[in-house]
Amino acid sequence: MNIWNSWATNHRNARALGAAGVMLLAILSMLSLRCNPMVGRESVLGLVLVIEAENLRPFDGPEPLSRVLIATPDSSEIRMFLPPPVPRPGDFIRLNAEHYQKGNTEYFLDEEIWRLEGPQ
Repeated sequence: MNIWNSWATNHRNARALGAAGVMLLAILSMLSLRCNPMVGRESVLGLVLVIEAENLRPFDGPEPLSRVLIATPDSSEIRMFLPPPVPRPGDFIRLNAEHYQKGNTEYFLDEEIWRLEGPQ
């Protein structure tokens, strides 16, 4: 048996390598977030394309959610879980768009507007 096989099969070393790998991924993800700061935030309208499912409880929450496919102003499509009321295809939904320095954009439901007005 060569040295590499005996070292790799050692359980303690395998756990240490796994822990080091997890730590490396955590450090790299934090550096990535720090190196890609948010440069702007705006309120936009998303168009509901399809209601994919209703009455889901993906996070064991108190209320059922609907999974919908939404078209964003930059022509991308995103999936979101929405609380009641269930929108219809063709409805518009108020979203918060966060723009980052590297050019990516993240979309979030404007929950306050959703609770007050629902789909538009």
